[in-house]
Amino acid sequence: MRARLRRDFPPEFGSVIGNDLLGDITTYRHSDSRRRDFHLLERFPARLVSVGDAVASVNPIYGQGMSSAALHGAALASFLRSHPDLSSPAREFFDLQRVVVDAAWQTSTSADLALPHVDGPYPRGYRLTRWLSGQIMSASITDRAVSQRFDAVTTMLSHPSTLATPGVVLRAVRANLRARGQG
Repeated sequence: MRARLRRDFPPEFGSVIGNDLLGDITTYRHSDSRRRDFHLLERFPARLVSVGDAVASVNPIYGQGMSSAALHGAALASFLRSHPDLSSPAREFFDLQRVVVDAAWQTSTSADLALPHVDGPYPRGYRLTRWLSGQIMSASITDRAVSQRFDAVTTMLSHPSTLATPGVVLRAVRANLRARGQG
């Protein structure tokens, strides 16, 4: 691992090797994903919204919780800038927030389903989605453009749908073939 950090990554990674830990290693206890679909409620009080983990919490191993919560805040700011009728339920806000929740949920739960101890149920089209994800993840190791696109999705700067374009998939497959010496 240390040799790979020095050899395959920017110099900053190699310089970290000689440092000491700043504190004890902290574990987390809540690793499952939970979602509350407030947008589906028929009745919801006015002047009330939910954000962050109250709406959706994803496995913390993927590091999307804070990004997701920040994007919930951005959705709320956008909603409030539109001068909504605050005497009505915030349905437009929940529609904005749902885009964020769906993206974090898709990324997190897809990765969870790929774990060896998980045996489903798998959503329709899962095998194709897993193959595509595998191609993109493998290519992200050797292809800078694929890596940057993948990183933008995992850090929630871009929507997961930006990975499912023909250009990205083709580039990933070609990068993987080159890495295996077949292309």
